[in-house]
Amino acid sequence: MQDEFIHTITNTLDLLTDTYNYNHWIYSLMRPHLGDRILEVGAGIGNITQFLLPSKEVVCLDLEDEYVDILREYAKTHSNITPLQLSLLDLPTDQAPLAYFDTALCINVLEHIENDLLAVQQMASVLKPGGKLWLYVPAGQWAYGALDKELGHFRRYHRPRLKSLAKDAGLVLQECHYVNFVGVFGWFWSARVRRDRVIRRENAHLMDHLVPYISAIERLARPPFGQSLVAVMVRPGEF
Repeated sequence: MQDEFIHTITNTLDLLTDTYNYNHWIYSLMRPHLGDRILEVGAGIGNITQFLLPSKEVVCLDLEDEYVDILREYAKTHSNITPLQLSLLDLPTDQAPLAYFDTALCINVLEHIENDLLAVQQMASVLKPGGKLWLYVPAGQWAYGALDKELGHFRRYHRPRLKSLAKDAGLVLQECHYVNFVGVFGWFWSARVRRDRVIRRENAHLMDHLVPYISAIERLARPPFGQSLVAVMVRPGEF
């Protein structure tokens, strides 16, 4: 059992090294919207959690045993990290009560949930008035292919769908824009043309090397399309 855990940690560290620039880019996009109390939905192996360690309080949700074990390793040395092994649909709980969080983060998770409206409503329920739901989802149904199916994606998103989700969940869509205009071409080639069923390590390496250049361009002008969409939804009211 211990050997399996060490093997998981080794693979995790390798992945974090491989995609650090990309993960930090995502963090840089969410950083202006972070409050003191953060709910991270589908925290996985901590790709984003690593950047949230200085926060006042972070509750990390995930279902997978090995992922939660890794998050518990963070919690051993960071008392502000609380891993919870439960589904988003099990909210609220004593450790994630109604109207409690300043920010909820949902990064590459919503596309895995068939009833995405219910998921958004659940996250909205644990936000304080004025709190923000920060979403990062794959964009462009036209790019949906074998890779999406293998990863368990029910859909890819477009702006009208996110606007509709916000409205139906009683949230205000404050911001919605595309990210990574280069990556969408690579995804289309892999998912639709080559019909890959796994993300190739060489592709991940290439993207990670390109991130500093892509992000610099997108800081100057937001692209009209991209591999992903960022949406910021606000629960009406004041803190």
